[in-house]
Amino acid sequence: MMGSQRRRAIPRRVNRWLWSLGSVVLCLGIIFYGTLTIAQTPEAAETAPATPSTGDRTLIVGLSPVPPFAIKSSSAQGGSDWDGIGVHLWREVAHELDLDYEWREVQPNDAIAQLNTGDIDVVLATATAPREQQVDFTQSYFAATLGIATLRQQQVWSVVKAVLSPRFLRICLWLSLVLVVVGFLCWLLEHRANEDMFNKSPRQGIWDGFWWAGVTMTTIGYGDKAPKTLGGRILALLWMLVAMGLTASLTASITSVLVLDQGIQPIQVQQLQAKQVGSIADTTAANYLQQEQIQFQSFSTPEAGLQAIDEGRIDAFVYGTVPLRTLNQDTFQSRLQVEDTGIQVSQYAFALPTNSPLRKALNQQILQEISESGWQSMLQRYLPDSG
Repeated sequence: MMGSQRRRAIPRRVNRWLWSLGSVVLCLGIIFYGTLTIAQTPEAAETAPATPSTGDRTLIVGLSPVPPFAIKSSSAQGGSDWDGIGVHLWREVAHELDLDYEWREVQPNDAIAQLNTGDIDVVLATATAPREQQVDFTQSYFAATLGIATLRQQQVWSVVKAVLSPRFLRICLWLSLVLVVVGFLCWLLEHRANEDMFNKSPRQGIWDGFWWAGVTMTTIGYGDKAPKTLGGRILALLWMLVAMGLTASLTASITSVLVLDQGIQPIQVQQLQAKQVGSIADTTAANYLQQEQIQFQSFSTPEAGLQAIDEGRIDAFVYGTVPLRTLNQDTFQSRLQVEDTGIQVSQYAFALPTNSPLRKALNQQILQEISESGWQSMLQRYLPDSG
């Protein structure tokens, strides 16, 4: 009887042991599952940008020649190769995100439309308010101000025109009259007591006074003529004091004639109203000209606009300073003059279709690339010299 009870107790112990073991395994499973769940939360996932899904297809990246951001050159295989700031950045970003892509040249005016129709997936472009309403832009990687390109002035001819201008001649006339009056007063005071310096003859004496007034005003003071009488010296002292202020005013007036009136200085935005102006439609430059109510002729590329200046078909071309200076140095041998206006910043970025899954990963990687020390060195390699 007792043996039978012992045999029944053994299975009960085994069942309790198995139940306890199962409970422990279940608890461990719950803990392990919770750990995995926490590890997959967005906070933990933000430590590294996720590779965007592109459906294992090759992205079509549209671009057009806009040096130094996109520079087109012929490859050894007879096709086209690309280089530049934007191209270099895209290659680095695509490499880090493991994106397959191929370049496709597009017309600047058609790029956004092709992006919306799905013909291309990404465009190297400048961000503008009208474009932002049609597509999304990534974090910008370069900001630039507007520049005005004009034909470089011939300095000698400009100075000759300034010297012969009516305003410059009027300045010379009034100055001569002042010198004649001062010279005449000096002759009146000196011609009796200082015959060696100031001739008694009114004609010759006034000329001597005119000469003395001129050299005194310019602080040259040759010493060939100097007043000896008390009245003459008081007049000389007063004239020297007046001449200092007159010289400063005269310098400003002559500078105004030579520089501001005759166009020796770079053209300013306010002067574009009376000029034949060119730009590229649907760009920051074009939007600024429209806001200022400045009429302009539209060109397809910056190079076409600069060519129009070189051929004399327009007076000025308004676009980003950096592309204009690059083209001027590389294509036009610095025959043109490019002035930075310091206004209306253009943002260079990558354009994407609205709500593109690529945008977040691209933004993270772009910020990473432009924060590295090699970014500034790369910029210096592509950016043109000022001027």
